[in-house]
Amino acid sequence: MAFRHRRGFIKESEEYAKEFRQELGLTDCSPLTALELADHLSIPVWELTKHPNIQADVVEHFTNGGQNDFSAVTLNNGTYKEIIHNDSHHPYRQNSNIAHELAHIILGHPPKPPMLKDGCRNFDKRMEREAHDLGFTLLVPKPAALVAVEDFLSLDEACQYFHVSEQLLEFRIRKSDAKRWALNRAQKRSGW
Repeated sequence: MAFRHRRGFIKESEEYAKEFRQELGLTDCSPLTALELADHLSIPVWELTKHPNIQADVVEHFTNGGQNDFSAVTLNNGTYKEIIHNDSHHPYRQNSNIAHELAHIILGHPPKPPMLKDGCRNFDKRMEREAHDLGFTLLVPKPAALVAVEDFLSLDEACQYFHVSEQLLEFRIRKSDAKRWALNRAQKRSGW
């Protein structure tokens, strides 16, 4: 069975993206990086290789052979939160990794230990999907997806403008229905 968000989640995600851009004096379709948003929300973000409390052998593992084993994590201590992300990833991937962690914080997801007692990963599908989709929406809300379709000659140019991967941008264009929206606008302008 396909995953379905709780009622109103998609609208709520778009509203978060719009609200944060307004607070920062940006337009609805302006690019917004996760680091800019974290700074606005006063959430410290550490690169894995620069965090003072992470052992060198751990850094070595996650930046070389185990690079795909760790993207980012939010550390919680009461109301204090900080994000550590794997800075050996491509900058666009780092952007989405941090946005994903910010989404967990914005949505008020409760912190959980990363592992269960049996050694399996502690993974809540609903919370992870919400963080995934809100994180992507924060980076490319619906108006930005429309701009990507209408105003750029190539997907690559739009990716550079929004600081996101092609996969993320294609996902947001598809989920926001930006291509159909752009087609309808073009037909209306042409009097069709």
